[in-house]
Amino acid sequence: MDDVERLREHMSEQRPQSDARPSVRVGTFVKVGVRGERFWCCVKSIRGDGALLGVVDNDLLKSPWRRGEEIVLQRNHVLETSEPADGLTFRNLVTRFGSVGTAAAVWQDLRSMERAAAKPKPGTVFVLPDISWGYSV
Repeated sequence: MDDVERLREHMSEQRPQSDARPSVRVGTFVKVGVRGERFWCCVKSIRGDGALLGVVDNDLLKSPWRRGEEIVLQRNHVLETSEPADGLTFRNLVTRFGSVGTAAAVWQDLRSMERAAAKPKPGTVFVLPDISWGYSV
């Protein structure tokens, strides 16, 4: 393994600059990627320099941290965010599909669709089809 590969192996994944900067506050869960492994952390505090103090919220395979340990993250390392209320949505999906893996895949798809949804610009006019189905308006 050459030096460049070894360096990449220990680097944090960075969010593409073209992606919107996610809103992060204390209590927000943030997904980060290190050593080819993505995992969630709960933001415990935000330092004066803008760095995030996060608590690892997963059991990890490739990284040296354990669930419950604190790590320092930079905002450009945040790949995705989730608010605590999202946990209820996820639990409902697990109940509905009977599988954590399936629920995670569906939840990821739902979140991707939300981000991709076009937001109308001010002054946008929508023309809706006639859907009266025989009702007089």
